[in-house]
Amino acid sequence: MPYHLISSPLAKKRALSVTLSFIGVPVLVSSLSANAKPIAFAEAVTMMHERDATMVSTEVYYAPKVWWSLGIADVKMTSDNKQHEMDAKYAQFNFLLKRWNMPNAQANIFASGGFGWADSVKQGVMGVTHPGHSVSQTARYSESARRVVLQGDYETRQFYSSLKVDVQQTPLFYDRLDVGQIGFSPVAHDYEDLAVWLVAQVKKYRGTTDKTEGGAFIRLFKRNVWVEIGVTERRKPQMMFMVNY
Repeated sequence: MPYHLISSPLAKKRALSVTLSFIGVPVLVSSLSANAKPIAFAEAVTMMHERDATMVSTEVYYAPKVWWSLGIADVKMTSDNKQHEMDAKYAQFNFLLKRWNMPNAQANIFASGGFGWADSVKQGVMGVTHPGHSVSQTARYSESARRVVLQGDYETRQFYSSLKVDVQQTPLFYDRLDVGQIGFSPVAHDYEDLAVWLVAQVKKYRGTTDKTEGGAFIRLFKRNVWVEIGVTERRKPQMMFMVNY
């Protein structure tokens, strides 16, 4: 859940107010929160909505400090054959584990833990009516759920790379999503500019659905608003919207 390095007077002011500069590097180049980053600024709210053919995720977080945030997440998973659906709602805590500030680059490691409840529907479950006879049924489950996310990134003003592992588990179900991304911006952008990035992506799903899928999208952001629009290799749309305030 990339901090692309950009000049921001507001970000600089916030960065100078803490001992650990959360959004700046030593040369006072600062960064804007982006895809799947659970923390943006101290005392700020981050709202994210992401969707593709398999997953729909909506998350809202508040960051009291520059190194942690808390909030809620709603994650819906649907198998390709529509036989299995899971809708999980979490109270989630996010932590900045490590940051490396370099003269012209930055790297980060984040971890998240969530606890909540999941409602699942599984079609085609074979139930026995009486000996020798069975019938296809719809099974519904409502049970406790937990979520663990680990993500890391490395970025400059024109290059970005990231890796995220997102695991959701209930007593009966297990879902894991691994996401790798590499992006490039033709122009080194400023905070007031419209930034344009070209990003390639690989997603590996395990659990509700099992598949590995490539994709590509255009990433646009300006100030505190972020939009991604793209397509997977199976010609399915994917998008993400995020705003910080």
